[in-house]
Amino acid sequence: MSYSIDLIIEKLPADQQQAWQEIEALREAYYEDERPVAAQLQQLHAQLTARYPCLCDFAEDDPAMDDSPWADGPMINNFSHDMGMLAIVYSKVEQVLPFIIRQANQLGITVADGQDGQIYRPE
Repeated sequence: MSYSIDLIIEKLPADQQQAWQEIEALREAYYEDERPVAAQLQQLHAQLTARYPCLCDFAEDDPAMDDSPWADGPMINNFSHDMGMLAIVYSKVEQVLPFIIRQANQLGITVADGQDGQIYRPE
């Protein structure tokens, strides 16, 4: 089990209920989306993995893998054209979530946290 967040490229409605409905529609379309990964998501991926390497970057016997905040990999496979999804190890959420939100928002990406019902929008 992991802590999952959504990364949304498009601007969401201001109304929370409508925003979550839009996020759910994006999630449903996500699995069939074969378009290239959005440029903003590629940039975010590069920023996140520069600080916290993807699990796929570790050798299988590398003990540093145990310190990774990511619950799966390759992370880039969790990114599509309209949205991305990140799976975070629960014990690392407090450490990495603020960084993810800050980096995503700087790129114009909204972060939706279904666990606490928060939507972190770019300013």
